[in-house]
Amino acid sequence: MTDSVRAEAGFSLIEMLIVIALMGIIMGALTTIFVSGSRAQSELNQYFQAQQEARTALDRIRADVHCAWAAQASSSINGFPGVKLNDGNCYASTPTITWCVLASTLQNGRYALWRSTVYNGNTCTSSDTSKLKIADYLMPVGGTPSVNNILTTPTIAYQGLETVGIDFKVSVSAINRNVYELTDNLVTRNYSRCATNGGCAVPSVP
Repeated sequence: MTDSVRAEAGFSLIEMLIVIALMGIIMGALTTIFVSGSRAQSELNQYFQAQQEARTALDRIRADVHCAWAAQASSSINGFPGVKLNDGNCYASTPTITWCVLASTLQNGRYALWRSTVYNGNTCTSSDTSKLKIADYLMPVGGTPSVNNILTTPTIAYQGLETVGIDFKVSVSAINRNVYELTDNLVTRNYSRCATNGGCAVPSVP
């Protein structure tokens, strides 16, 4: 009888508590791994999306600049830095195309690139219904990092065409990890070559 009772004996309370504690530790570790993996996947997706948007933005602005006969960068287009393009050759109904840089709504310290087809007191503002966001997560650039260096129009070299400097540096990480950068100097193909020794000033775009 005694042997039969011992054979049917279950786990003690202490053994059950030890098992529960071990299961809690294991589940906690697995949950941490799962959350970290999900977070890393989300950041990776954002990273690739930001890269793709930067490439798309470069393609879009390249087409606009190549069509333009004049470009003028400004640190304040209704309060926002950007560049104005005289694109009347390609867009008769919207001759001034404006690319502006606004603070990102997705992450502090980052900026979004917008394209507007109107030029008036509402351009690039919240009242501008024509503006379209092309890229996001842009970082300030240059020797002294500034948002004004993302789109620039340098002095035009003698016998040269006007150019627009592009520097799209993107990162979805708050600690500037996995930075991706695209730079280019785009030519305004419809601009008349500079005929002044020492270079020509950047033209004004109305």
